[in-house]
Amino acid sequence: MRHLFLLLLFLTALFATEVKLKSVSLQLLWLDQFQFAGYYMAKEKGFYKDAGFDVKLKEITESKNIVSDVENGITDYGIGRASLILHDSAGDKISLLAAIYQSTPNILISLKSSKIDDISDFKGKRLMQTDDLLQSASMAAMLKSKNLKLSDITVVKHSFDLNDLLDKKVDIYSAYISNEPFILKEKGIAFNTFSPQIEGLDFYSDILYTSKKNSEDNPIEVQKFKEASLKGWEYAFSHIEESVDVILSKYNRQNKSREALLFEAKELQKLAFFGTKEIGTLEKAKIQRIHDIYKILGVTTAPLNSAEIIFHMSKIHFNEEEREYLKHKKFIRYCTQPDAMPYSAIKNSKFTGIGAGIIELVHQNSGIEFKLKETKNWDESILDAINRECDILVLASDSPSRRKYFKFTEPYYNEPLVIVTKKSENYILDMHSVLDETFSVVKGNSFIENLKLKYPNLHLIEVENIEEAFALLESGKVYGHINIMMSSAYAMQKYSKLNLKIAGQFDQSAEVSFAVRNDDKILFGIMNKLAKSITREDIQLILNKWISINYTKGLNYWNFKEIAIVIGLFVLFMFYREYFLNKKNRELQELQAELVGVNEQLRTKAYAVTKDLEKAQSIAKIGSWVFDLESQTRTWSKESYKIFDIDPNSKEDLYRLFRARIHPDDLDMVENEYAKSLQERTLYYVRHKLLMNDGSIKYINQKAETTFNDNGKPIISYGTIEDVTQKVSQALEIKKKDTYMLHQSRLAQMGEMLSMIAHQWKQPLASIAAIQVGIKTTVDLEKYDLAVEKEREEFMTYLDERLDKLELYVKNLAQTIEDFSNYYKPNKAAEFLSIDSVVMKAYDLLSESLKSSNIEVSFELNAEYFRDIYQNELMQVIVNILNNAKEQLLEKRVEKSAIYIKTYVQKDEIVIEIEDNGGGISEDIIEHVFDPYFSTKEEKNGTGLGLYMSRMIISEYHNGNISVENSDQGAIFSIRIKNS
Repeated sequence: MRHLFLLLLFLTALFATEVKLKSVSLQLLWLDQFQFAGYYMAKEKGFYKDAGFDVKLKEITESKNIVSDVENGITDYGIGRASLILHDSAGDKISLLAAIYQSTPNILISLKSSKIDDISDFKGKRLMQTDDLLQSASMAAMLKSKNLKLSDITVVKHSFDLNDLLDKKVDIYSAYISNEPFILKEKGIAFNTFSPQIEGLDFYSDILYTSKKNSEDNPIEVQKFKEASLKGWEYAFSHIEESVDVILSKYNRQNKSREALLFEAKELQKLAFFGTKEIGTLEKAKIQRIHDIYKILGVTTAPLNSAEIIFHMSKIHFNEEEREYLKHKKFIRYCTQPDAMPYSAIKNSKFTGIGAGIIELVHQNSGIEFKLKETKNWDESILDAINRECDILVLASDSPSRRKYFKFTEPYYNEPLVIVTKKSENYILDMHSVLDETFSVVKGNSFIENLKLKYPNLHLIEVENIEEAFALLESGKVYGHINIMMSSAYAMQKYSKLNLKIAGQFDQSAEVSFAVRNDDKILFGIMNKLAKSITREDIQLILNKWISINYTKGLNYWNFKEIAIVIGLFVLFMFYREYFLNKKNRELQELQAELVGVNEQLRTKAYAVTKDLEKAQSIAKIGSWVFDLESQTRTWSKESYKIFDIDPNSKEDLYRLFRARIHPDDLDMVENEYAKSLQERTLYYVRHKLLMNDGSIKYINQKAETTFNDNGKPIISYGTIEDVTQKVSQALEIKKKDTYMLHQSRLAQMGEMLSMIAHQWKQPLASIAAIQVGIKTTVDLEKYDLAVEKEREEFMTYLDERLDKLELYVKNLAQTIEDFSNYYKPNKAAEFLSIDSVVMKAYDLLSESLKSSNIEVSFELNAEYFRDIYQNELMQVIVNILNNAKEQLLEKRVEKSAIYIKTYVQKDEIVIEIEDNGGGISEDIIEHVFDPYFSTKEEKNGTGLGLYMSRMIISEYHNGNISVENSDQGAIFSIRIKNS
């Protein structure tokens, strides 16, 4: 049995190749906690090791740009939020592997005592957030849903100290649903949470990703890392108690309690399986929805290929440049050794041997065509490759002399170098003990150079082939023959009558690669991917077809009992193997049956989704269309046909029917805008009319986005058609109504204007009457003797003075009429005027009325700023506010009534403030004063349109706004106009 043990030990050492683990790094999104338990367990339970990885887990550090580190290879894998898709659409090339949480754990917290009970209450409050919180689609959309902008909130940089919320340094605190709520509950503090999930925004979080380059260059490795990670997560969630124990002992720098970690685990488990039964699910539809939210928010306008950003494992993944290369290359020509079995041979112009199996394998994995360049010997193969008559050498090993002409891929196979001796020689335990002997080698083998470098004194004789080498060995002219193990064993089987054995093995191995011509960088990249795609299992299957090896390791005899035991073990192994294969076949059949069921479910679901989409389009009156510019084919949804009133079953050309339906006035505009969007590579958007068969008019909005290839050629357009006839009709009706109300408001003001005109005419008319009476009295009383020259001259002087005064008063009357008539005329065009001058003109119209009412008006004008102004419209607003102030002061009989008019420039706005000391507006009605038809003076026939029209004038004519608030004295109306 001692001999049997030695034999089994030798075979184990010979066949078992020590797996060298590849060091990779994973950058966590935060400090150690249950949030990353799956990765801890993949490491602790050996899942990463089994996949061939030595994984370093890296906690987050301040100001670390994880995406940049991953893209540049500083870190191999990273974990990120949904905002990762912004990096892809911005040009950063990443591949998403798995979304651990199907809904974001991000929440916002406020204390119950703060009275912040709804998202709309956030306005004007202090929000503590991380730098990328609002880059998270779900959070940003949640705020947007309540019409909140960043400018509405005071943003405070996150301190990660919950006491800042408890001490009321901030009002709202960004948190994780699995962490801070536990702390607050423990403290007995009442709080509110605001979750995107509750708002229906169940977006991904904690997405495992890598660089696009890594996923393309190492697809199998990336897939193995993904699978090992997900296996860790499945274990973590099915063994929560054990996972918590591991974190407490090894990954607990935050000193979290066991209870806190258990709470975190259970909350995160809900999010991991939210809407799915499979951990790590990533759906391109959901990715696209998140991207669409970002576009709505205005964060990005760049397109996203949701199918490309998600990693899908294929045996080999070529980039676009490589795919284009292969398309034009047609096939790759290769050379090989024509007589080197079991590795390589050419028989009847066909490639055979292990190398042929390798070529067939990479052809099946990649679809690339390979073509043999037939040669007579290995030297001719190398020469043809040097002369570029073939692109690659199939079975080649790297050596210094060959690097002048070739680049070598990563080795896809390696095999130890062995020494074949006569059976009479002892087994070689130490290579240095035989270095003074002479050995034969087959010339052309690259390992010869490497051997000479390591053993400079090694005496070698080069031979043409292995048959010649064995002849020298049998004759005793050499001590041994050096070759790779498989080739030696094959030759020993072929020449089985020879009295030879494998007696020793070198430490180094012969590494087998593809040798690629060094002037073709793209081809090298392709072949390197092919080499890395070949697994040890693939090689073993190929080898099994060609050789079975018998080794002698210093054993000179066997007995029958030992042989019988070995045979028995082999038979047992074969029975087990058969049992195992049958079991796996049954499992495969069950999986196939399950797959059939799943496919049927998917077909049913796809049909239901299609029906749901058609229903949604019908309700929203939005159709969709696709135009393939290469094939010139068009596809419309059911609702698109309905909007255009076109029969979906019509055999006529769809584009001709489409053009016929567009209103003749809009046809050129529609086609020109689409052509412009293709030329400038912009979004296509146009509103136009349709002329229906019954003569009616429809209004529609069309939008489209076009994808382009790398050469800038448009490939396909995706568009929508929205029926907005009802919206347009409503808008026209509202505009008509607003015009009517403006006219009604003007008419209402005319009565007040006529009253003002009458008031301002009183004094001039009284003066004219007085002059007329004075002249008449002077004449009647004959104060001047016209017969006397001197008195006649005095009379004429007296008469001229009175006539001049009459002229002045008449002009005053005319100017009053002109001022008010000009004011009533609407401006057809804006004039370049200063705000202060318009304010003074409006005041002049009311100055007499205000003075007669004993109302003092004071000015503080600091807006001598010129811009385009619709003068009369702005004057109408100011007059309306001054009139309202006057009525308020008179009604309340305020002593020392006063109005204060102030203008100034603030940042990019010009501000007009009009304040009175009439005590202000009741808080019950102040928020309604700008509503149409709202009036507090029904008894005075108030229309309730004045302030409503004032707001409309400021908004539509001057791109500004008007507001009111109460001060200590009265009401302050503020008009704000953009200064550009």
